[in-house]
Amino acid sequence: MICRHFFWDYDGTLYDTYPRITRAIVRTMQEYGVEAAYDDLYPLLKRKFRVAWAAYLEPKGISYEEFMDTYHRFSEQEPKETMQLYPGAGEMLAAVVKNGGRNYLYTHRGQSALGYLERDGLMALFTDFVTSQHNFPNKPAPDALNYLCNKHGLKKEDCIMIGDRDIDLDSGKNAGMACALFDPEGYYPDYDTPWRFSRIADMQAALIGK
Repeated sequence: MICRHFFWDYDGTLYDTYPRITRAIVRTMQEYGVEAAYDDLYPLLKRKFRVAWAAYLEPKGISYEEFMDTYHRFSEQEPKETMQLYPGAGEMLAAVVKNGGRNYLYTHRGQSALGYLERDGLMALFTDFVTSQHNFPNKPAPDALNYLCNKHGLKKEDCIMIGDRDIDLDSGKNAGMACALFDPEGYYPDYDTPWRFSRIADMQAALIGK
């Protein structure tokens, strides 16, 4: 096993949530009289929510805070069954624990993330969690990762941050950890990382083994 402590992003890494996120953002744009196509918004959201807001709503005088409040309202209306794990995610989490490692969650999402982990029988595979309720600075700031490492007495050389966006991996780099990119759709072909995967099964094979 490459590292003993695995730090996981949630949206776009463990769960394939960007389709539901994009649908909610399309509805958010419509709320303010903006017609924005799903296929145009999706790649912007894979970078940052602020990119989509700045492109469409900032020129209309809509604040980012109002934009996000409206998005959360529509996001909560998405059917729960649209929140689905990526293939192989549960298996890899279990493999980490089976091989003597530990999993930690670091997400900008709120407590709903834990509810879905509970629904899918994955809570017991995690040692600890940081969600938006902890009020740490957002990624790529390393504060949340440093907090978890200090709380559990972890050595940075034993830790790896796994995510689907540059800000996930940058937070790991800023904390002094190794990083692995999960990029099934190839949105970050030029990002500098020694570990790059389009399937979680391949990630498990490379970082953990059988």
